[in-house]
Amino acid sequence: MIFGPSQPLDPSVYLSLAFLFGIAAQFRAMDGYTFLRSVLVAFERRVGILFAVAIATFLFSPLVLNDVVIIVLTPVIVRYARHHSVDPVPLIVAEVTMTNVSSSLTPIGNPQNILLWTASGITFERFVAGTWQLVFLSAGLTVLALLPLARRLGRPRELPAGIVSGYPLLYLALVVIATLAADLTGLPPYAPLGVAFVLGCAFNVSRLGQVRREFDVRALLVLYVFVSAATLASVALSSSLAPSVVPVARGDQPYSGLFFGVVSNVISNVPATQLVLNTVQVGPQVAPKLAVEAGFAGNLGPIASFANLLAIQIARGAGVSVRRLLAMQVVVGVVSFLPALI
Repeated sequence: MIFGPSQPLDPSVYLSLAFLFGIAAQFRAMDGYTFLRSVLVAFERRVGILFAVAIATFLFSPLVLNDVVIIVLTPVIVRYARHHSVDPVPLIVAEVTMTNVSSSLTPIGNPQNILLWTASGITFERFVAGTWQLVFLSAGLTVLALLPLARRLGRPRELPAGIVSGYPLLYLALVVIATLAADLTGLPPYAPLGVAFVLGCAFNVSRLGQVRREFDVRALLVLYVFVSAATLASVALSSSLAPSVVPVARGDQPYSGLFFGVVSNVISNVPATQLVLNTVQVGPQVAPKLAVEAGFAGNLGPIASFANLLAIQIARGAGVSVRRLLAMQVVVGVVSFLPALI
């Protein structure tokens, strides 16, 4: 087993994260809010609002940063709940759980996947090939856990439809195409993300000021601090951490899943991932499995994922009971986490 990366503070990781946040800003600037709301409208009429939230979250979290899905959809959920006098807590739980699950599918779904993608050198296609089965299994278990909550919300209530631009969907498709094309040419991960960000400028040529305002610099800097702190701690403590981390890098189960389940709920899943990557080298055959474990671990507690913290902040500001939200999230989250132990 090889300990430590050749570049503990790899600049390409920070560049990839910046471009990922830039893609999210482009998506929001081209009115991704209205687009995702239209997806809710389409599914709500057929399956009810709870599963409409789950489906919309599942579809788009792998393509745009999962934190963006939380920021865009949570206010819609709260307004729906107020308008129709329904409990917003199950809706937010469905959203948070599914975003942590489905964002584990691709290298661009969440920040910890970017770290694993960059460090392991795995291709986009091989990454998805290693995650999709466990992601769909977890999603299926989550649906079963949500069924009792859906019955409590009653019959579907139609949301008003409106005119929606197709540009956000086209842009997400181009992001995926750019990433796949770069994989075929062997380019590093930050290259397709940079291209995708520039492509977004073509869609937002008249709204570049809005792109700048939508770019969440504060959240990116917080993420940089988390990653850097975990990196420096792992470098300083590598000899002490190695016995605990080596089985994770091998993918030993259930140890590896339990490791992420515990550590992510102490320092959050992005720093937990960086801690592993800066203690031992993770091969491409193990990276997808670790992505699933870190992503699913995000459903076990309030600080386990940055997406959770965002949802809690928005819910608290809207007067939603955070205590009930956390209690329900733990129950559903434990069910969704189980495939991480396989």
